[in-house]
Amino acid sequence: MKKIKYFIPAIILMIIIFSFSQQTGEESSGLSSQIVVWIQTHLHITISEFLIRKAAHMSEYALLTSTFIYGFYHCDYSLKQILLFSLCATFLYACSDEAHQLFIGGRAGQWRDVLIDTSGGVIASIIYYFIHPYIKKTH
Repeated sequence: MKKIKYFIPAIILMIIIFSFSQQTGEESSGLSSQIVVWIQTHLHITISEFLIRKAAHMSEYALLTSTFIYGFYHCDYSLKQILLFSLCATFLYACSDEAHQLFIGGRAGQWRDVLIDTSGGVIASIIYYFIHPYIKKTH
């Protein structure tokens, strides 16, 4: 029961992701458009809204996987188990998030987005795999 506290960051992030998914298609698109305009205005880079949206998906799910890794790390699992459980949890949450979006106006749950979300988790897992030996040395 004491180890549940290590999953609080994951739970908070899942609530944040849920709230973003609760936005209508118009609201979500408006936010992405504002980011595109900011990038084009301040960084002078031409970028598509589609790319911004998918990069946001990958990033938030990479962060979610990282929070799962943090939680499972404190449960005395092997590195393989930590990464497998974290990726499975990320995949399952991505599936539930896309199913949730089926009920939101102007949104569509898409298998492609589940794969994009999960790929963010894969990237986070790969990064953790390579930095894990350095983390272990400091603890």
